[in-house]
Amino acid sequence: MMPRPLATTPQLAEHYGVPAQTIRRWYQTQTVIGPLMFRAGKFLRARWEDIEAYDAEQAGRRHAA
Repeated sequence: MMPRPLATTPQLAEHYGVPAQTIRRWYQTQTVIGPLMFRAGKFLRARWEDIEAYDAEQAGRRHAA
């Protein structure tokens, strides 16, 4: 099975329904908002597995509240 390509900033922005600048701010402020992101050269990337894990964690928090 081939690994999925890394998510780009525009893909993350579309996935979460926020502007790309918000995604960059999540990364730059090192907050716990958003999935694990990292730099690949000058580009910001995230693994889809990390995105899905973050989404599942957030869904669990909403149900627990």
